[in-house]
Amino acid sequence: MKNHLCLVAALLAIAVGAAACGEDPSVLDRPNGPGGPGAPDPANPEDPPVTPAALQCTQVPEGRSYVLFDGSKMEASRVNENVGVNRARIKPFGVLAGEYQRVLGLVPASLAAAGSSFDEPPARWYAEAQHSGVSLNAIFDLSFEGCIAFTKTSADYAAAPTAATATSVCTSLMRKAWSHSPSPDEITACTTLAITKLTAEPDARKRWTYVCSSILSSSQFLTF
Repeated sequence: MKNHLCLVAALLAIAVGAAACGEDPSVLDRPNGPGGPGAPDPANPEDPPVTPAALQCTQVPEGRSYVLFDGSKMEASRVNENVGVNRARIKPFGVLAGEYQRVLGLVPASLAAAGSSFDEPPARWYAEAQHSGVSLNAIFDLSFEGCIAFTKTSADYAAAPTAATATSVCTSLMRKAWSHSPSPDEITACTTLAITKLTAEPDARKRWTYVCSSILSSSQFLTF
């Protein structure tokens, strides 16, 4: 049963990831909006229509110049990156504790010993994060552990999902986990999982746990 439900959750993660990949790729360069990245949401103050003034670049920063042994400057052949090219990068293992704390208000206890599953670089070294089958399996296990604790006590998760409660929980949790408003298709995929695909699970809180885990195993949560 667990393997079957894990597969369902994984399929949801793939589905919402595919929905994002099917859009205009330039939407990653624009502010977030009610249908995902790309347009502001006037009804949601958490979706700013523009970048806050404090974060806007108003002048070219003064860079350092380094002269090589032959007298040439190191930066002479350096190519400037285009805007937005570093979006959707995988979050490294070191930030996961803070991300779980931000979304769930707690950190899964097993996370402290999970570094080897993510090829965590040695101290004072940096490596671009990449995922493997091992790390993705660990992500789901960690998310499931955290979501069990998250849904354990709240009265909101004591009853089985309905169309109204699933829409509400999916929308708010995806908004918080992904830092942008989910699209209607993403909300539908989440509510379908909660209402239809998990009916074989008799424990209402566990059904909510699977929904929560699928959101925290999706590409939108695992990338910046």
